[in-house]
Amino acid sequence: LQATLVASQVDHLSSLKALTEKLKLETRKPSYLDWRAQLEAMLAQSHRDSEPPGAPSDTEKQRTSGPVKQSLGNTLGFGSIDQALEWLRKELAEMRLQDQQLARQLMRLRSDINSLRIVQTCNQHRRMLNDATFELEERDDMSDLCDVPMSPGLGLSESLKVIGVTKMNINSRRFSLC
Repeated sequence: LQATLVASQVDHLSSLKALTEKLKLETRKPSYLDWRAQLEAMLAQSHRDSEPPGAPSDTEKQRTSGPVKQSLGNTLGFGSIDQALEWLRKELAEMRLQDQQLARQLMRLRSDINSLRIVQTCNQHRRMLNDATFELEERDDMSDLCDVPMSPGLGLSESLKVIGVTKMNINSRRFSLC
């Protein structure tokens, strides 16, 4: 059961990543950019702290033989490297869970927006059809009262012609509203 839950979460995240890659989206949120700058500064600071000014370079360190001593200053406030790694694993798992939740939420919002667009378009088409039907009925009533020249487009507006509405479709109500 847990394996299927993890698989579905990975699927949501991978589909979101594919969508963001397709749309070429990047994070420009100030809090993310600030966090990233702080993280880079912290990594640079810890790198500078771990290597004193008179310390030999990496190639010189590799040439020297003997046991490598681990300094307590490199663990950044943790008792040991194992504790730091455990904390990092825990943080990464929490971040992964948040990413999955946000991915699901974003995909849900995207589908809601698309469905709202469809409903809005259907309502617009329905209004156009009702307006055109009313206009045609008015013209029929007016033609009984006086002689009105017939227009070449059967009296339909250009927007209705674009979506494929004809006088016959409107009168017989065979035109699909959605």
